Amino acid sequence: MSELIVHASTSNIELMVQEEKARQDFSKRLARACEKAGLQSHGRQAEIAKKLKLTPKAVSKWFNGEAIPRRGKLQDLAALIGTSAAYLLGDATEDGVSKGHMKMVPDVYRVEVLDLNVSAGPGSYLISDYVEVLYAIEFTNEHARSLFGNRSHHEVKVLTVNGDSMAPTFASGDRLFVDISVRHFQTDGVYSFVYGKTFHVKRLQMLGNKLAVLSDNPAYEKWFITEDTQDQLYVMGKALIHESIKYYKL
Repeated sequence: MSELIVHASTSNIELMVQEEKARQDFSKRLARACEKAGLQSHGRQAEIAKKLKLTPKAVSKWFNGEAIPRRGKLQDLAALIGTSAAYLLGDATEDGVSKGHMKMVPDVYRVEVLDLNVSAGPGSYLISDYVEVLYAIEFTNEHARSLFGNRSHHEVKVLTVNGDSMAPTFASGDRLFVDISVRHFQTDGVYSFVYGKTFHVKRLQMLGNKLAVLSDNPAYEKWFITEDTQDQLYVMGKALIHESIKYYKL
């Protein structure tokens, strides 16, 4: 029994030593990545805390070798600095940081508006595989985070709604902000997609082994995408929010 106790105690000590080393190595890699990205020692903890909506004390633990952030915050931290979670954890040798990255990152979040109308109706025909950018809408990073979470601005695009099949949820002419990193049906929600040769913006819902295509306007009947026809479906993105465009006569 005493031998088992000694063995268990030794294993626990070895585990504690390994965890301590992992935390210390993490803090060193974090500091190197910050320095390369242009974050100087003075004030960097406060800046990171502000951008990640944390307390400076929580961030200081990362730099002091007292803690390693959990997966979600680790990804956010890596993205902010311009490196990877794999590098910070020691699973990759290349940091991937562009020198002065943080100095070059403006407090602006640019969302591109595409020259594309998605149909909230019977469907708009696809006439070209190339879609131009009309202009961009700019938000502060803080405002963008409240709207789009931690999504990159590269993942968010704006499309224009055409038709009334999704009324009263949104109307023809409204701007639809879409997460284009979603390229297949995930959960029930509003999607922009191509089916066959036509554009649509509809609510998709899985019913049994069929995908129901639903309109919020009761004047439009639902239809289905089955296993036999699912190869005609191409998801362009999942709707996040919409902006209503209304004009009033004076």
